[in-house]
Amino acid sequence: AGTIATVFGWGEISKEKNAEALQSVAAKIIPDDECSKYAIDTDVTLCAGTERGKGFCSGDNGAPLISKGVVVGIASTFPGEANDCGELPGMYTRVSHVLDYINDVVNGGSTGNVTDSPPLNEFTAGGSQ
Repeated sequence: AGTIATVFGWGEISKEKNAEALQSVAAKIIPDDECSKYAIDTDVTLCAGTERGKGFCSGDNGAPLISKGVVVGIASTFPGEANDCGELPGMYTRVSHVLDYINDVVNGGSTGNVTDSPPLNEFTAGGSQ
């Protein structure tokens, strides 16, 4: 935690305007105790970027968070509204949590469920609450 990482993406750069070129921004990885204010499970989720504009935004879901040449997170969600990008920390799936699954798929294995962890929100697959 406290490490500066880089997030890349093609998402919004201003209200309702997506980037025309790949963007990158430095984002500080925040400590798990602070991240736990926003994320349900910090074993699965890490948080990064707490300055306005220093994180991912709408359209960046799935974007990599890279630290020291290693993908450590995959952009997942953020608290607040889309126009608050970077104001609150973005939440990233920890690659370390799903690495066995990734390696299994890369090596021709199953593409079934990643984990038995609880869902990160209360929405069903159909999108209703």
